[in-house]
Amino acid sequence: MNRTALIERLSELAEPSYRSFQLKLQISNGVVYGVRAPALQRLAKHIASKQDIHLFTELLRCDSLSYEETIILYKLFGLMSLTEEERFAYLPKMLPYNNSWATNDCLASEMKWIRKNRDFYYPYFNALLEKEYPYDKRLGIVTLMLYFLEPDTFGEVLKKLSTAESDHYYVMMALAWAYATAYCKDKERTLPYLHSGILAEKVRKKAIQKCIESRLVSDEDKTRLKALRQAP
Repeated sequence: MNRTALIERLSELAEPSYRSFQLKLQISNGVVYGVRAPALQRLAKHIASKQDIHLFTELLRCDSLSYEETIILYKLFGLMSLTEEERFAYLPKMLPYNNSWATNDCLASEMKWIRKNRDFYYPYFNALLEKEYPYDKRLGIVTLMLYFLEPDTFGEVLKKLSTAESDHYYVMMALAWAYATAYCKDKERTLPYLHSGILAEKVRKKAIQKCIESRLVSDEDKTRLKALRQAP
């Protein structure tokens, strides 16, 4: 399959009413066809099963992609059989198409192979926290949250995330999500970060709110967190 055939297929799968819904969610600043996630997943799996890297590399040569093309690209990156060195070389080429919370979180969630070689990828995603572009920074945050909140890197990740300052809404929400996830995994090591003075106040309060909304947090802890949220 080439890009022309992919666009034809996406046009066939598109639903105008679903596109209208997606546009309200601000999933992309580019073209949106309105293809549902299960259909994109099936299409990506079908393309990946052919182990033909042609479409993957063709998409990477494009200056811009539609939302659905970007999702397909990111899913192929997760599904295709590549060496660690090839994946690492392709990683920077993924970033120019990451322009929304939706594309960002798709890319982060598709890179499940990180779990098999966490030490290899850790420096790269750690370094993304220093980037100015908000979706580079968000990719670093979400990827660290998904794959590196593990015993050997837990404390280091929490400390590093606390330095990722930004007033961009989706960066702050990613930080809050990460600290809420960390609290559910190890509340004793995470709790100090939820006190005033370490995180930006908007991030701190949103992280606490996410903890309170979580089913993984006990009612007793939720009561304590509500009091902590109000603390000066």
